[in-house]
Amino acid sequence: MTLKEMIFHRRSVRSYCADEVDETSMQAIRTFMAGLHPLLPGAGTEARIIRTSQANFLQKWKTPHALAIFAEDCDDALINVGFMYQQLDLYMQSLGLGSCWVGLGWLADGEPVPEGMRLAILLPFGNPAGVPLRETSADFKRKALHEITDVPDVRLEVVRIAPSATNSQPWYFTHEADVIHVWREELGRIKQRTLGKMNPIDMGIALAHLYTANPERFVFSRWQEPPVREGYIYVGSVKL
Repeated sequence: MTLKEMIFHRRSVRSYCADEVDETSMQAIRTFMAGLHPLLPGAGTEARIIRTSQANFLQKWKTPHALAIFAEDCDDALINVGFMYQQLDLYMQSLGLGSCWVGLGWLADGEPVPEGMRLAILLPFGNPAGVPLRETSADFKRKALHEITDVPDVRLEVVRIAPSATNSQPWYFTHEADVIHVWREELGRIKQRTLGKMNPIDMGIALAHLYTANPERFVFSRWQEPPVREGYIYVGSVKL
């Protein structure tokens, strides 16, 4: 499948075989990673493939492979994490592999962290154990389209079915002429503790789906005098 097609069929895979991913696929993943470009230049990210034994997780992962993704300590870098590596997530699943975003994990003692960065998230991946792809977008348990946008816009279906931490779906979209404004839910104090790092990544994932579905037309910018929406944080604006 193409990456656009994978948007409608991917799933977060948590059940894996213990065998290694073949070297042809591993090399294809490395090559794809080398060509990733950020949404927001200047907000640094970095990633490396590790063994799952080099990290600690709240659950046991049978696959031996994971991606450790690092970012500078700012929301823009976390948005880049979601934007860049969701494209990789779709690519790995297009190879017949499984993958899953994992925020509740940390590196084992002694594992290096790039200077000026911190671990943003882990992405275990490998050969799925009997986990089928979704057949249609109806298989996704998500908000209805009218709950995430002020105007019915079928172009946003690819965002509607994007993955997010605890399925929080923090995005909202408003329209102004030919521009789509992108918003992130403003978290309260309690949710900020659990989702504060994850929601910017979620927004990057959502925008990665919008970009992947419209690679030739997608233009992202930030207005100097951005609009205001109560209860939401302005992320940026998109033209398609």
